Amino acid sequence: MASLLVPSLGTRFVSRMSVRLMGTMKGKPISQQLWLNRQSRDPYVKAAQDAGLRSRAAFKLEQVDDKLHFLRAGLRVLDMGASPGRWSVIAAKRVNACGLYSKDTAKGMVVAVDLLPIYSIK
Repeated sequence: MASLLVPSLGTRFVSRMSVRLMGTMKGKPISQQLWLNRQSRDPYVKAAQDAGLRSRAAFKLEQVDDKLHFLRAGLRVLDMGASPGRWSVIAAKRVNACGLYSKDTAKGMVVAVDLLPIYSIK
């Protein structure tokens, strides 16, 4: 498979297949094209889309909490820089925000703030 030398990245090579995937990004900087290429191959992005999640980062929070158990029912959580809001959804479930997820355990609270818009959490 032939490869294309990308001058701005020095000796980094990009395969023709990658360039084909990036065809919809003509005129965009190489960094954006490479990011799109990485996203298209990322298994966590695919899993997040299949699960209907807002962000692949939710998997990271779930993994860390499964290991360290720092989100418990009844806690208060401040999510700063919360957009798109997926961490807030995970935190709300784990701390039982407003008693929505379990009537038998303590009620927690999640406050999410960001300069960008955050769509309502259901």
